[in-house]
Amino acid sequence: MRMRLFLTALFGILALAPGLAPAKMVDDRISVPRETGSPMGAVGMVLHLGADTAAIGTGFLVSPCHVLTAAHVVAEPEGISSDQVLLFFAGSGELGPEYREAHSFAALSPARPVVWGENHDFDSGSTADRRAAWLKAGWDDWALLKLDRCLGDEGFGYLKLLPLSTQEMTVNGGARPVVSVGLPADHNNDTLTADPACTLLGQVDSTGWQHDCTTLPGNSGGPIIAAKPEAGEDWPRVMAITVIGKNEHWDELKPQIVDVGSPDYLDLLPTAVPVSAFIDKVAPYLPKDAKTEAYLAKHHGADRGYDIKNPKPAIDDLTKALAQKPHSPMLLTRRGLWRETAEDQPSALSDYSAALRADPNFAPALYARALLRGYRNDKLQGDSRAALADFEILTRRFPDSARLRIARGSLLYGNYDYRAALGDYDAALKLDPGNISARITRANARMELGDVKGAGEDYDAVIKARPDASYLLVERASYYMRARRMDDAFADIAAALAIEPDNPSAISSRAILHLDLGEVNAALNDINQAIRLDDKPDGPRIALRGTVRQIKGDLAGAAADYREGAKLDPTEPFDPLLLYVVLSEAGQKKEAEAALRDLLKRWPTTEWPAPLALHLLGEMSEADLEKAAGTGTEILRKYQDFDWHFYLGSAAMVRGDKARAREYFQHVVDTNMRQFLEYNLARAFLERLGGAAYVKAN
Repeated sequence: MRMRLFLTALFGILALAPGLAPAKMVDDRISVPRETGSPMGAVGMVLHLGADTAAIGTGFLVSPCHVLTAAHVVAEPEGISSDQVLLFFAGSGELGPEYREAHSFAALSPARPVVWGENHDFDSGSTADRRAAWLKAGWDDWALLKLDRCLGDEGFGYLKLLPLSTQEMTVNGGARPVVSVGLPADHNNDTLTADPACTLLGQVDSTGWQHDCTTLPGNSGGPIIAAKPEAGEDWPRVMAITVIGKNEHWDELKPQIVDVGSPDYLDLLPTAVPVSAFIDKVAPYLPKDAKTEAYLAKHHGADRGYDIKNPKPAIDDLTKALAQKPHSPMLLTRRGLWRETAEDQPSALSDYSAALRADPNFAPALYARALLRGYRNDKLQGDSRAALADFEILTRRFPDSARLRIARGSLLYGNYDYRAALGDYDAALKLDPGNISARITRANARMELGDVKGAGEDYDAVIKARPDASYLLVERASYYMRARRMDDAFADIAAALAIEPDNPSAISSRAILHLDLGEVNAALNDINQAIRLDDKPDGPRIALRGTVRQIKGDLAGAAADYREGAKLDPTEPFDPLLLYVVLSEAGQKKEAEAALRDLLKRWPTTEWPAPLALHLLGEMSEADLEKAAGTGTEILRKYQDFDWHFYLGSAAMVRGDKARAREYFQHVVDTNMRQFLEYNLARAFLERLGGAAYVKAN
């Protein structure tokens, strides 16, 4: 039962979880004065006056006449230009009614961009474009402004910078206590708002540096300041600029407090641009500073951190940090994440387990291990059971986490326990009614359980909430196909492609619709296009092409695709079975049996579909096979019944028993399980055996 459409974000787009239970999360931000002569007198507001609106961000003086802020605070729709005029406000006072947004400030100056990083738009374009923009924003989102009036000479002073390379930050422990300062939208502008006790961790994922300071719109461009000086440093010194938050409650102006004790701590960290990313560009405009000069003498060019395509340097640097702190659960967990990026899953699991030995209550490591075990799902290693055990601990400790409920529900879904999964999705939606991930995965679970009406309501709800999300339209197209609403299915694919014209998932889904209608040439054209568009080879899509080729009679091409699919997706057991069928059809009996032997080397004999492979090899009776097919959840039993009828029908066809083959294939078609590749293969085989017409020549 090689599934053709796969759930989006089973372990990806998850709900935001509350903090550590039973302790109650508190907002520890404080008000900080910004009067002339105070340490924070250099921090003020950048006002961007557009045609219809005024955008507000935070900025801070870095020389008597220059202000640093975020590029996205400055950018016009067409980008940034030195001709732009913004306003910078400082101090505490009353400027008058004409500056409503700045009524609490004492001084202002026009400001013009001098030098800046690239402003990236991650709200439009294809998914790949938005992902690329997000990755770059943590390094490029900065701008230096020149003031007409040098407010730093009027008593407001300026903040010095503290450049540290990403490597230096990691090797020296991978964390630094910091204070973030800004003008968040949930507070008024009478004073600055500071998070006085947060942590800057350097580069945790693929973009910029991460921190756990509480941020909201308005904080953008604000300084992240070293909490205290280290040897040889004067204070205050700015280490980074606040740029990107991860907060789904911004519309409510509700702060998201990132707690190191929560399981998804590392997933929720906001991003900052480190000073090292732009110090070489801004230094010529700033007063001479020994720290900056020493850094520039040692480092040439802008710091771009670790490359996600080459994770080894990050792993090596974290290993150096662990030599100093060998029992740090945070460093061990972070190295595990980079080892996952390097596709070294056994080493990543080892790091997560080591982190938990160092601190059994360190929830981020337990969550990372549960997700990796669930994603890896190696049957011989028992990963699925181990992942569920980890999630059981987590959900007991954090009963009000929608994110955990969705993750566990997705794992249960992958184990075909749709009713239990549905319980987790229902619980998640009670905790977080607007959660898109919970609703789309619940829709899929409902569909598998036969609740077509409920599934449709969920699909419609998520698309109403996110009409610009092409992947949701692709999901609903699959639902429409199974509900036999083909015009609606094609309309959803067309809408998805209008949003993302080169979306391989949408194009491969259109191939599935064509295949369902018997339009095999159109299906082949689409799946070839989708494979060409893939960033990297995708096992399910290549297996789909193998099925189309097999239906067209290209047995060699189909066999090559099933082999490649199995190589790319080794935890999928049905590619070897599909390979067995096509090789048997081609008369290559020994090669067909070898495919089943390869499957049994990596698949427990008690786990389905191993009994099917054993029967096809002559090592299990049909009665025992039927008994094995009757075990498991209610849905799994239906799937297993589908499987053994299809594969035994294929075996009967190859040995020339046409009547038995027709009986088996008709049973497969009668199940209406259109989500599986074998369904349309059964239709094609039935046609060859004298059954209903299926394949359309044109």
